Amino acid sequence: MIRIAVFCWVMCCAGLAISADLTVVTFNTESDADTSPSLVAQQIREMGALDVLAVQEVEGPQALYQYTKALAEERGGRWRYVISESGVNRTRKDDLLGIIYNTDDFRQLATTEFHMVRSQDAAGTYGDPYWSLRGVLMLRLLHYESGTEFQIATMHLKCCNKPAVRRHQTKVLAAELRNQSLPTILLGDSNIPIDPDGSPLTGANLDTFTNLTKFAGLTWATPDNPMPTQCSKNFNSMLDQIYVPRMAAEATQATILFPEEAYCDGDPKGYSDHRPIRAVLRGFLNQSEHSEEAMLSNVSIQTQDIDEVEEKAQQFDRPGDVLPD
Repeated sequence: MIRIAVFCWVMCCAGLAISADLTVVTFNTESDADTSPSLVAQQIREMGALDVLAVQEVEGPQALYQYTKALAEERGGRWRYVISESGVNRTRKDDLLGIIYNTDDFRQLATTEFHMVRSQDAAGTYGDPYWSLRGVLMLRLLHYESGTEFQIATMHLKCCNKPAVRRHQTKVLAAELRNQSLPTILLGDSNIPIDPDGSPLTGANLDTFTNLTKFAGLTWATPDNPMPTQCSKNFNSMLDQIYVPRMAAEATQATILFPEEAYCDGDPKGYSDHRPIRAVLRGFLNQSEHSEEAMLSNVSIQTQDIDEVEEKAQQFDRPGDVLPD
């Protein structure tokens, strides 16, 4: 039988570094009545290379399956999605949260949903429950090749002229992130109205941004092509954002996808009314920074029989696992 070479083990013992970039994308897929998940899936096919996709305003598991299938068919390999509990509505379509990742490169270690942000400011640490809000969906991943562990967190904070609610949500979230040892990449629709022309934030909006940066230990990955991320005459803002660990900030490049003005013509036809944002974290997956234990566990993966690995990979009986046709 053909075996995967143990050359990785030799490199680890020699102390050589294996580095790789991590590419993440955030996309509000819009769950309005006029949105077609099949057309949104077409937009996802056109995003280009990525490792992890965080989506907001997902109308249900079937829509998220379509988005995952689009990635599997366009990019190849095995992909998996996880979906939130919060975001269910009685008076309109659901707007759930989801995270999609490539299972060829990453192993899921934990999935949690942070519900404390589903509240508004009041007496007490966590405020008063406000259950119509969405939580924050968190996914802990292990990169097979390097042993890097990190966390992806996707958010969709309160909209509609409620900056004080967002301020409270991010205060609670920042406290949670400070208590965690893993590097976290936070992305999604924050509804913080950051103006493309650089106009400063004020009041509760500034407090909200400060909570996500200074107090959460993160840095906003400023897009190199600032423009509105929602197709709306009412919002000339970058409502969608990506925040990265401070140690990765200088090596991160963020870009708003589909910058052409004609992109917004698709909104009334059933496409999403938000532009996605991609961030490339250069050298984020760097084996030299991780423990010998992680390297040794990697060796056991690398030296398995190829036929056995493939056979196991085909057994995708977990909800969310998707293979290309």
